[in-house]
Amino acid sequence: MIATPRAGRAEKRHPRRRTPPQRLLAGFAGTTFALLGCVGLLQWTDHPWLLPSLGGSCVILFGMPRGIMAQPRSFLGGHLLATATGLVFRAGHLAFGGPVELWAALAVGAALSLMMATRTIHSPAGANPIVVFAEQAGPGFLLSPVLPGLLVLFLVASMVNNLPRPWGAGPWPRFREASPRRPAMAASPARPRDLPE
Repeated sequence: MIATPRAGRAEKRHPRRRTPPQRLLAGFAGTTFALLGCVGLLQWTDHPWLLPSLGGSCVILFGMPRGIMAQPRSFLGGHLLATATGLVFRAGHLAFGGPVELWAALAVGAALSLMMATRTIHSPAGANPIVVFAEQAGPGFLLSPVLPGLLVLFLVASMVNNLPRPWGAGPWPRFREASPRRPAMAASPARPRDLPE
């Protein structure tokens, strides 16, 4: 039987491409302007600790814009869901008392479970419940500063990622979900080229 180097051919057919320098510059500029915009907004509020969470989102939005976590369903849904979960658990802590660390840890765990159940996982949003407890935030935290901050990031990401190539990696957002994983197929009979000659 003649062995065929399929793996080698696959590597030659799909070589790993380097990120164009223009896209690196676009990601740098996009992250900088997005966070500066958020800083300007957060100065009008009493919640500066949201910035690290938004900075993590910039890494995903500008560094891997084609990924699932960079799409609106995960980016917006994850942040809003995790923040709302943190607010609910903080209300529970105020009502029933107990170690704040325990309530904060439970809030992060619940936020992750809800994001998994709703397919809105966005890793930086996992910090939002911690921010809610650290800031001693109330229900208005969702309206300000969370929603304005997310809006700034969304607008800047939309402009930067949709720049002409090679500057942008668009189209962004994709507004479509990843196709479900196909079930494993039964072993197919050997093809003619795989038969011994």
